[in-house]
Amino acid sequence: MIKNIFLVAFVFISSITLAGDISNGKVKETSQLISGKIIDKKSGEEIAGAEIKINDKIIFSDLNGNFSAIVPSSKTEASVTSISYNDTKINIDPYSYNTIVVELESK
Repeated sequence: MIKNIFLVAFVFISSITLAGDISNGKVKETSQLISGKIIDKKSGEEIAGAEIKINDKIIFSDLNGNFSAIVPSSKTEASVTSISYNDTKINIDPYSYNTIVVELESK
């Protein structure tokens, strides 16, 4: 009985490790969770409600300037905008594992 349990556990873990999501003969691109903070370049204060556009997704920073998004696992460019601040473009490397800090400059 214990041998069967180990066998089932081994098959389950192996299938998770080796599985790929294939559709139409192509492996789907994987995704990665990123997080960051939008701040004022001069004062260092958090900017609430800043718009972050990544590919065709639009997300907004919270009251503390924080944001998070699921992005493709390839390097991506994002555009960050907020009222009374200059628009900023940033490069996102989803495998850096660092919190992204975006400093916006006042107009």
